[in-house]
Amino acid sequence: MIKRRLSSGDLMLLELIFAIIFFCFSMAATMSVFGNAYEMSQLAGDRDVSIREAASAAEIIRAADTEKEMDSYLTAEGFAPSGENVYEKTYGDGKYRINVVLSMSGTLLNADLNCYYNKSTTVHSTDEAFYRLNIKHSMKGGSEDGR
Repeated sequence: MIKRRLSSGDLMLLELIFAIIFFCFSMAATMSVFGNAYEMSQLAGDRDVSIREAASAAEIIRAADTEKEMDSYLTAEGFAPSGENVYEKTYGDGKYRINVVLSMSGTLLNADLNCYYNKSTTVHSTDEAFYRLNIKHSMKGGSEDGR
């Protein structure tokens, strides 16, 4: 059995292979970091848009003195009734939707604002709200229909 010594060309080839493998792993780690950073940036942008939209809806609700006035303000802002005391609006080029659920207890209005991804336009398949806001607002005269 003859033992062959590695020549300088063989050693250089082996070193080159190890360098290529090292750079492949480095590239994979770097791409993973940049991919995660991009996803975090997108989520932050989504939340920023939702915070602005929810704050706008909150100001509309706080500006109203009666339920009828609030209804007219919400519909003027693009919210459509989607049930009893529930309003919905699609925003962000159809990517998101916000729903406002209202309930009265005497003169105290409770409004729950929930922001969702629109399933038809995004890859998100969850029905869980990614941003929520609760508002309590004292109305003048309470509910007009005695609820």
